[in-house]
Amino acid sequence: MSKLRSYFHVAFLTTLNIILYALTYGRFVWLEGRVRGGVFRNWARRFRYRPQRFARPTTEQEIVDLIKNSRSLRFFGSAHSFNEGVVTDETLVSLDAYSGLVWKDLPSRRMAFKAGTRVRDIVDCLLEDNLAFVALPSHDAQSIGGILSTDVHGTGRDWGFVSQSVVSLKLIDGTGRIHECGPSDDLFKAAIGGVGAAWVISEVVVQAVERFNVEQKVYLSDITTVERNLDQLLRDNQHFSLYLFPFTNICQVNTWRSTNDAQSFFGPVREFVSISIDALLAAWFGNFMAYTGLLPALSDGTHRIKRGTNLVLESNKAFNRTIYHLHQELEFTVPFDETFEVCRRFIKLYEEMYDKNLPYTLFEVRFTPPDHDLTLIGAGRGRRSTWLDLVCNDSHGFETYYAEAEKVLKEIGARPHLGKFCRTFTQADLLRLHGPHFQKFQQLVAAHDPQGKFANALTRRLF
Repeated sequence: MSKLRSYFHVAFLTTLNIILYALTYGRFVWLEGRVRGGVFRNWARRFRYRPQRFARPTTEQEIVDLIKNSRSLRFFGSAHSFNEGVVTDETLVSLDAYSGLVWKDLPSRRMAFKAGTRVRDIVDCLLEDNLAFVALPSHDAQSIGGILSTDVHGTGRDWGFVSQSVVSLKLIDGTGRIHECGPSDDLFKAAIGGVGAAWVISEVVVQAVERFNVEQKVYLSDITTVERNLDQLLRDNQHFSLYLFPFTNICQVNTWRSTNDAQSFFGPVREFVSISIDALLAAWFGNFMAYTGLLPALSDGTHRIKRGTNLVLESNKAFNRTIYHLHQELEFTVPFDETFEVCRRFIKLYEEMYDKNLPYTLFEVRFTPPDHDLTLIGAGRGRRSTWLDLVCNDSHGFETYYAEAEKVLKEIGARPHLGKFCRTFTQADLLRLHGPHFQKFQQLVAAHDPQGKFANALTRRLF
């Protein structure tokens, strides 16, 4: 796609998504994965193909029958993915029709949901009984099964992963057998972050907490100040993240803390306006600066213009956001102690490659605590981790940058997020990164999908 065409592609689709979302009062998000006319498209329209067969089961038995009667199949929820993980050799299965509440136990604050249920719908269900997730990642359109299959994370001092709020899972493997497992079981740990390699999550039991408000602050600082005070910032805030930008020392600081304060007047509307402005500026002005060669000269001044916010919101409104500019993501983890060394290396790589017509890019930095033992191959396993997400506009040049970035990832021993752009990693790389945990994962895959029904191009390369 040419530079000019891809510029308008990102800008117009981002704008259309915001307009449709506003006109439908948040009920419709155009940039979501779906199958129409027998053609599958992921959320960013990057993967488009016509599967041989498409199914939308409504019952557990239908899922079992599909597995038993298919040579090859893959499942998807919202298709908010950045790689070919949902591209199947034969049968593509949407779990959108397999969603909803199964049961609830209010004294224990537990609810069971079918795996196709979107996170935003689970949130609404919990709120009806004055309950909430203890915390959430930033996107609410994903299905609960999909979010666990990629071990989706947030950013926090004590909380880092959606799997921490899961009491048990029900899985259906490649032979059609149904398994119930808990956090101490190897099968549970293989499913969390296992990208559906040999099973599909069919049911999730969620542990909720009493609903609460969150004070969300967004403000500008400089990288040097944040680096000097990083430990204190993490101690003072339950949840904390950064946005870094090329060609400037300015960064955006995002903090979240639970509070008993009343919610801000028109808080959700003000948050929507703020997020929409950010998305439009990234899509229209960010790419304009990048492609006209003005980014080095204008980056510092333009990023200083952003206005901060200080809002008290319902917890899910603070943690979640639905509106994004059309973008790509390559995300990975490194040990916490290497945070700024690694951040500087990838920002420098972008700046050195800038003359190759790279799109507008920002760098999101998040943190997860140590001792994450609910996964075998998730990128945050077993250590205090820093997550660096290279967020490029989905336009001309991003693949050029990502190709070089993946070389650096392998050089420094970074662990890739398997739900994001992950084009060159192989089985040998994951074995080197995860060792015996990866070998155990492979053994479970072989035992639970002996005919390789869940395998596709991505899983064959990785596992």
